[in-house]
Amino acid sequence: MKPPVRMSGIGAVCSPGEGERGSEGSARRLNEALSALSQGRPQVRLFHGIEEVTFLAAHEALSISGVRVPSGRDDIGVALGVEEGIDGIKACYYRRLLEDGPLGASPIAFPFTAPNTIAARISILFDIRGESFTVCSGSLSGAQAIGLALESLREGRCAAVLTGGATSVEQEHLDALRHLGQSNGGQPGCGACLLLLERQASADERGGAGQLLGYAEGFGKADIRHAIEACLEDAGLFPEQIDSVRVSSASDLRSLVETLREVVAGAPVIRSPSSRLHSASFPMAVVEAAGHVADGMHGPVLVVGTDCLAGASASIVRGGRG
Repeated sequence: MKPPVRMSGIGAVCSPGEGERGSEGSARRLNEALSALSQGRPQVRLFHGIEEVTFLAAHEALSISGVRVPSGRDDIGVALGVEEGIDGIKACYYRRLLEDGPLGASPIAFPFTAPNTIAARISILFDIRGESFTVCSGSLSGAQAIGLALESLREGRCAAVLTGGATSVEQEHLDALRHLGQSNGGQPGCGACLLLLERQASADERGGAGQLLGYAEGFGKADIRHAIEACLEDAGLFPEQIDSVRVSSASDLRSLVETLREVVAGAPVIRSPSSRLHSASFPMAVVEAAGHVADGMHGPVLVVGTDCLAGASASIVRGGRG
């Protein structure tokens, strides 16, 4: 069993149709966050939707945690998953370049074709000076970023890590998926879910939004089973101690459910409503799992995500109350 970490702050922003908060509410919250950060400083300017939702999610997670912004701290890191959003931005950029030549190559848009631009912008805007990671591995990018954050905290490299996933799904990305026969029926839009994870003094320390008890990954034919079993070992738990299972994404839901029945038999399986948020889907499911006590459940929740490349991620979450 390895030590858990505390989820001390959560920021979640969804585009219309992907969550309860619509565009008007998000715009108001974004303007308030920008105004708060710009007091006594030059006005902060944001240029792309994925930058806006990530900035707002980061601001809310840090503010809820009581971290002063800008922080100026070198013991807070950033680990962010952004893969498919960057693919869409690249497609839009190069389409304009092909259509309009050099005049279509906007110097403002170009930085967003680099995967680490969003994490870098967050680090600069909030003056977060710790180590920084950007994960680009499809829909599990946000999950793997959480795994990196957990490792960093357990090894003592950071006191806190702002982690999760962000997506900006462009129409060009959806068109490419349809061409490959992998369309999920989604619509263009942005979303981000970031958590501030912190080291805690003991395994019994509670508070905040909840605890992340363990994380693991699996690959190949037995990806789901390996991820779940390794995650249980990481958290020091037995399968029968799992209260429920939340599925963040699944390319083959039937196979996933069959594996869950074998490994954690008896635990109810819940499909996350945020499963189409790509990189942000797994972090959103973690947030949903942390709030599971509202549904009358108090034990650990297993969060499982899969992708179309025979990969799986699993995390075990305990809510902040109970």
